[in-house]
Amino acid sequence: MTNGWPVGGTGGFDRWISFELGRLNAGLVIEKRSLAALLKEPEPAARTREGDVHPFEPQVLARFASVLTRDEADALRLPLTLTVRGDSDEAILTDEIGAKALRTLENFGQAFRFRDGRMALPHSLAMDLTRRYGGVLQLAFG
Repeated sequence: MTNGWPVGGTGGFDRWISFELGRLNAGLVIEKRSLAALLKEPEPAARTREGDVHPFEPQVLARFASVLTRDEADALRLPLTLTVRGDSDEAILTDEIGAKALRTLENFGQAFRFRDGRMALPHSLAMDLTRRYGGVLQLAFG
């Protein structure tokens, strides 16, 4: 052991990282709800992994619905998850309908296209969007 860390193996370190990632992701919604269903509720919300309420702002849901077809609103499951990894400076969205809605609402034009099953955004933009989109986006750390 050196400075309290075992020498020659990463097992303990890997377990610690896994534990910390679990704590960071404790507030994630794992049973996502359709946009269409959320629009019908007076106080739209979902439950997090720990059973807490994850609220959605109705006006943000309406904005998303305004740029999607009825079928897309039925298919879109919220919140959208932007996955952030420590070894990358990007946040990844793998939901094509969600990417379409974000690109339209943000007027991204040619930027941040959905390619190969994903849309990559810089961390700073992902944080800003998460803050501005009232529960519709969540960050997951992997």
